[in-house]
Amino acid sequence: MDLVDILSRTLYLVENKSLSVDVAFKKICRGRICAKSLEERERIYDATWRFVARYIMLRCLYPKASRKKLARIFVSMELNKDQYMWRNLDPWCRYSVPKWFYEELGSLIGGEVDALMESLDRRVRWLRINTIKASEEKILRILEEEAVVERDRDLWYLYKIIDTKKPVRLLKAVKQGIAIPQDKASCLVVEALEPQPGDLILDMTSAPGMKASLIAMLTEGRARIVALDLSKRRVLAMRNLVRRLGVAGYIDIAVTDSRFFSSPRLFDKVLLDAPCSSSGAIAKEPAVRLHLVRRGKVEYYARIQEDLLRRAVDLGNEVVYSTCSLLPEEGEEVVLKIIRSAGHVLVKPRINASDGYRAYEISGKVLRTFPHIHESEGFFIAKLVKS
Repeated sequence: MDLVDILSRTLYLVENKSLSVDVAFKKICRGRICAKSLEERERIYDATWRFVARYIMLRCLYPKASRKKLARIFVSMELNKDQYMWRNLDPWCRYSVPKWFYEELGSLIGGEVDALMESLDRRVRWLRINTIKASEEKILRILEEEAVVERDRDLWYLYKIIDTKKPVRLLKAVKQGIAIPQDKASCLVVEALEPQPGDLILDMTSAPGMKASLIAMLTEGRARIVALDLSKRRVLAMRNLVRRLGVAGYIDIAVTDSRFFSSPRLFDKVLLDAPCSSSGAIAKEPAVRLHLVRRGKVEYYARIQEDLLRRAVDLGNEVVYSTCSLLPEEGEEVVLKIIRSAGHVLVKPRINASDGYRAYEISGKVLRTFPHIHESEGFFIAKLVKS
C-alpha cells in the first residue's frame, strides 16, 4: 500500500469504528508490508497521526472530498507547507476540533481558549521512574544514555522528556520497566488521594493499572490495593503490566463492574478515574477530535460517571474522582449531582493545579489541569470526604 491508502483506510477505522489511531494503524498494517524498516514505519505512523489530527480542518476546506482525496491533499500540504489555506478559517476549523467543543470551552475560559487549542498540538511526554525495581540513580543513569530529561518541580519521581532519538516505548529503561510513560496529570490524581502505608485502597476502574502501580510505589508496597475493571481484556493487560513493573504482589485484581461492587467494610480511600470522552487527551490521541463530533458520547460517559461516583461514596471514607476531560459535563456537573445527596463534603486536593470552571459554585474546591498551563493532559480532579 502507498501512503495515501494507509492514511485513508486508517481514517475510515477511526471515523466509523471509533478506534484510536494506534489500533487503526496496526489493523491496516497487520499482515501487510507498510514499511521496509522500523524508521520508515515510524515516519508513516507519524504522518497518519498528523493526518487524523488535521482531518476536521481538511473537511472544512474540502467538505465534499472523499477520504482518499483528503489524504492526497494532506500529503501535498506536507510537502509544500507554505500552501496551507487554513489561515482564514473559523477558529474551530483552524484548530481542527468540533465547533461545539470550541464554543463551549470558549464560554468557560474566554480568550484563553485559543492558547488551550494551540496546546492540543503539542504533546509533552513524561516518564515516571519506578523505584520498586531500581534506585533513582540507576534509572537515571540508564535513561540518560538515550534521552535528555528534566526533573519535574512538583513530583520527585517524574521527568519530562526534552529530547530522544528513539520512540519512548523503545528506550532501554522503559523496556526494563524502570521508567514508565505516565502523564503528569495522571500522577497528580494519585497525589490527590494521598495514599499512606496501611491504607485499604480501592481503585474502581483501574486498567491498565498505571495509577495502582504508582500507589504501590509511593506506599512502598505497604498499602492494600484492590483494583477492579469491567474488561477481561484490559484486566489481562493490567496483570501483565503490574508484573512487569514489579508490583503484582501488592495489588489484588478482579474483573467486575464497579457500579455493582460491594464490600463488607469501608475502604479508607477510593480512587475513581472514570471512563470518559478523553477530551483532555487530544494531544496524545488525535482520534478523540473525530469521536467528539458526536456529542452524545459525552452524555453517555457522564451517565456512567454519575453511577460510578454514587457507588464510590458508599464504598469509602475518602474518594478521589477524576476524568481525563476538559468538559464540565464530565467534571463539575457530575460532582454537583452526587454531593447534594451524599454524606460527603468536598475537600480541595493538595496538589498544584488550577481551580475548576468559575461558572460552577464548587469551582474553588475542585481542580483542573490544562495542557497550556501544566504541560499535561486536561484532567478534572475532585476529592470527597465523608462528613
